[in-house]
Order: sequence, then structure tokens, then C-alpha cells
Amino acid sequence: MAPGGAVRYVFMVHDWGWRAVVRKMVVRAAMLVETVVQAGVLLALRVRGRHLPMVVPFIGHGTTRRVRVGGRVVLGRPAAAAPAAGVPDAPATPATRRAVLRASVARFLTVEVPGAVVAISWPGGSAQVRADRDGYVDAVLEVDALDPGWHEFEMSLRDGSAVSAQVLVVDPDVRIGLVSDVDDTILETGLSRGIEFIRATLLTPVRDRAPLPGAAALYRALVCPPNQPRRPVFYVSTSPWNLHEMLLEFIALRRFPLGPLLLTDWGPSRSGLFRIGAQEHKVGLVERTLQEHPRLGLVLVGDSGQLDPEIYATLARRHPDRIRAVYIRRTRHALPGRLTEVDALAAAVTAEGVPMLAVDNSLQIATHAAAVGLLDASALTEVQAD
Repeated sequence: MAPGGAVRYVFMVHDWGWRAVVRKMVVRAAMLVETVVQAGVLLALRVRGRHLPMVVPFIGHGTTRRVRVGGRVVLGRPAAAAPAAGVPDAPATPATRRAVLRASVARFLTVEVPGAVVAISWPGGSAQVRADRDGYVDAVLEVDALDPGWHEFEMSLRDGSAVSAQVLVVDPDVRIGLVSDVDDTILETGLSRGIEFIRATLLTPVRDRAPLPGAAALYRALVCPPNQPRRPVFYVSTSPWNLHEMLLEFIALRRFPLGPLLLTDWGPSRSGLFRIGAQEHKVGLVERTLQEHPRLGLVLVGDSGQLDPEIYATLARRHPDRIRAVYIRRTRHALPGRLTEVDALAAAVTAEGVPMLAVDNSLQIATHAAAVGLLDASALTEVQAD
């Protein structure tokens, strides 16, 4: 390398080093400001006596010996019941667009309770855990030989308020699980197009949000094969945890199979100023799912709008013995160049041994899945009609 080139290289490294330091300082400052503001709001509300803590439970999952239970401790109105877990009863749709907007914005105006002690109990055991700085609870619990299927775990606070969290124990005989993205994969949100995403999220009632054609029937066929144990489904998304209940309501209304929703936190954290990146978030969660369910092979379903093709290709190459198939929906507004990239990536991954298809509709997924034994061919008619 010429002397001038060496000098430029040293300065580039030095510049990137300073950028990393500055970025880390900005993130830490944002976290500190968030903590101080949160503490002030929390104190003010408690002094006024207008709010009480409550637990918002998330859908859990695990094996017959170990389960993961989660939730979030927030402040709610006095005497307010905690949100229902599992398949919630769909509330009445607000009558006006203003009411829809008000209800949507309210999901993001939560006041978390950091460090809250949460007691978790289940048949045959109990444990105490502490929420993190953002009010989240993420507990991995050793249990005594739970039966496969759905179980209720009680989550309670010191003031006596309690809720039930639904936990899916995966049957040890099951060998296939489904991992699905949410936005533009089971419902169209336009996540890659900001204005459309905001309109769909804030101004559209849940009852008016339609699933992608055939998606619900496809997922039912993949998760509930005839005369076999139920397979698990994991919904993985970079949507915030604030939308957990709304997405549960959508899943129930549109008859998608119920499963854990693995979402993310929006706001400053050690992973970034706004939120964890899609690749880090999804790769990490699928890797964790493979570790927690070592007997499962996974079918991955996503879309071309973000980085799902690259993320799933990475996972297929790392775990060719565990990833059974990858399906990527072509989004309506994808540019031709992007679709060409996805097609080429799918062909390369398929040539390496893991089937990866870019598709236009649910029936194409179902047809291929039936051909490779992932679902019963009798379900094709229902997928086409859905």
C-alpha cells in the first residue's frame, strides 16, 4: 500500500471509531433522558392516585420441561381489568375515525413500571421475577412435565392484581413448526411505505383490516395437519410490543392459528437509538427458537418488502438440517430490481439444499408445501377458496 493510502486508511479507521463512540454516547444519553422522564411521570401519576400497576401478558411457549413466559408491567386506570390473554374477545369497533385514532395512539402512550416484582405461578410451581428498565418480564422457567397443549400461568403483582398468560407447550412428537412475519405477510400494512403503514396502524379498525387472501387457511393447514399433533406457529415481527393485543385480536378475528408473537421494543436501548435492526431481531429470535425447541424443523414465511429474504437465507445456510422450506411473498409495490434479487437468492439457496420460493399468493405456497409433505393436499381447496 502506498504511504498516502496507508494514511487515508488510518484516518478512516479513526473516523469510524469516533463515530461509534459518539453514537454510543447519544444512545446512552437518550436512555438516561427516557429513564428520568419515565420516573417523573411515574411519580406524578402515583402521587395523584389516578393509576395503578397492571401486567399485560404475552403469549408464552416452551417444552414439557421448560417454558418462556413474558409480559409488561404498566400503569393502568384504577379498577381497570388487565387485557385478556389468549384469544381475546374483539371489542366493539370505534364509531368514528377520531375514536379509532384515539384508541390507536393510546396503545403507544404507556407508562412502564421498571423493576416491578412479578410472581408467576402454575400447577406444580411458582417463581418470582423482576421487570427490566422498560417494564418487560421475560422469564425462562423449569417446570415438571407439563402436558402438551395450552396452559395458564398466573402473573401477579404485590398489590394482588393478577392476570393469566397463555403458554403453549409444544408436543415432543412434533417435528415441524411455522415461523411467520406479520406485516405484509399475513396482513398488508405497507411497512416499507411509511405513510401507508401509519394510516393502516392508526386509522383502520382491526375489524376492517383484511388478511392476505388464503393466508389464514394456509396457516391452519400447516399448523393443524389431520390426525397429527398440533404444530406451533411463531409470529416474528419488528412491530412494537404496544401492538401485541391488536395483533392478537386480528389473529382471532381472521381465524389464524394462535401462537406466540415475538415483537420488539421501540425506543432507545443498548442495541440502538430507535429499535433493534430487523436482521438482528429476527435472526436472533429464530436462532433462539431452534435452541429452545431442538426437535423442530422450521418453515419460514416472509415477504420481499424488507430483509426477510436475506434473513431467511442466512438461517437456511446456517441450519440446512433444520430449515425445511422458505417462502417469500412478493409484495405489491416491490420494484422489479428487488424482485430479481429475491428470485436469484431463492434459486441459490434452493441449489444449496433448502427449498426457497418467491411466490405471488398463498396457493403457490400450499401447492409446494403439499408436494414436499409439509401439509395435506386436501387443504388446497380451502386455501384457494379463502
